[in-house]
Amino acid sequence: MTVERTPEPAPPVSGAGHERDAAERAGGAAPRTGTPTRPGKPSDTGGAPGTLPAHHSGGDAVRRRLPLLDVARGLAMIGVIAMNATSVVLAAESFGEKPFGTLTSLVDGGLVLLMSGKARALLMVLLGAGAVLAWRSARDRGTRPAAAMVRRYTALGVLFGLPHLAVFSGDILTHYALTALVLTPLMPLLLAGSRKRPLAGSAVLFALAPGAEYLVDLMDLGSWNMQVAPLPQTLGFFCVGVWLARRPELDPRSTDVPTRLPGGFVWIGLATQVLGMAVLFLDDLLYPVRFDPDGVPILPAGSQMLVSFSGTLSGLGGALFFLGLAWWLLRRDRFAARALRCLAPLGRVTLTVYLASTAFFLLTMGPFEARIPILGQYGIALVLLAAALLFAHLWQRAFRTGPLEWVWRSLAHMRPLPLRRVHRP
Repeated sequence: MTVERTPEPAPPVSGAGHERDAAERAGGAAPRTGTPTRPGKPSDTGGAPGTLPAHHSGGDAVRRRLPLLDVARGLAMIGVIAMNATSVVLAAESFGEKPFGTLTSLVDGGLVLLMSGKARALLMVLLGAGAVLAWRSARDRGTRPAAAMVRRYTALGVLFGLPHLAVFSGDILTHYALTALVLTPLMPLLLAGSRKRPLAGSAVLFALAPGAEYLVDLMDLGSWNMQVAPLPQTLGFFCVGVWLARRPELDPRSTDVPTRLPGGFVWIGLATQVLGMAVLFLDDLLYPVRFDPDGVPILPAGSQMLVSFSGTLSGLGGALFFLGLAWWLLRRDRFAARALRCLAPLGRVTLTVYLASTAFFLLTMGPFEARIPILGQYGIALVLLAAALLFAHLWQRAFRTGPLEWVWRSLAHMRPLPLRRVHRP
């Protein structure tokens, strides 16, 4: 992956659906329900039915809904909307019709540095965690989790990914679906044995990703390059999410598990991003920029692989940083926790908002491509973000899940699922 601006997609809300809604929303500060229990060593079986960790409190704790995953998806959606605003329709500055001003350079450069590649990586990690929670939920219901996962992501790719790819080359839903289908047969292996196994798998995949990306680029698959080339890297991010979901802190049935992970994620994330920048600096030292007679930059294989590895480190570092910061604030700071929880409804309708944002950008900016400035694009993105937040808050009052999320889950379950909330007196 390069460090330049990349279209930032939003994955659908991951998890088991209506049958176990709480299993999708894990990781915030758990309110105490009843007598606290002493944390114990959780099972390394990935949550087998009937096997509960020692800190499981039973009863209502199973149905408790925790906010971290929703809040993190909402934070990532901010990056998605910001980055895609200048990717779906190109700005005047991109065509040389308007020079980059100082303010434009500061705003655009700051947002790219903060969000580009990092929002995508965060969403990949969250999708991996959601896949584990959905797998456990399907197994607890007595259904075959592998079959359910295949149905879910086949429906995602066919119904939403391919049509979206036809109008936006930066679509990532198709890539998500392909990666999740590759992940499906690996899930039993990743959920068995030591909790460190998914991390080991992610390290191997991250090491293989630059070479795989380079080979796919040599094959020149056209528009499918973006769908196939990042598969090892994306699987690596998924495996980090699998590891995270196997932690006792993210068991939706747990109560107040002591943890140092949030602060650790913040510092490790920052260090990993610095390491990614160091790899870019190494690339500049080893491979100075050269041009062919036509003025096209010559990119040696080693340079492309170093840039790709730098993108992996930067994305992983950004994902850990944002996730850790949100987690820490949700547990520690009451004011920040209230503010962050305002993003949770947005995190529950990511598929709807992602597809709607592409349509919105094409309708509002498409007729003005190469004429609208970058700052104007960010202004439109801000309007869309505000509208999406308002929609998400109003929608969740009456409905259990987003409209497109409901269509997707109903198709995956092969029956219409309940949509309206039941308000009990």
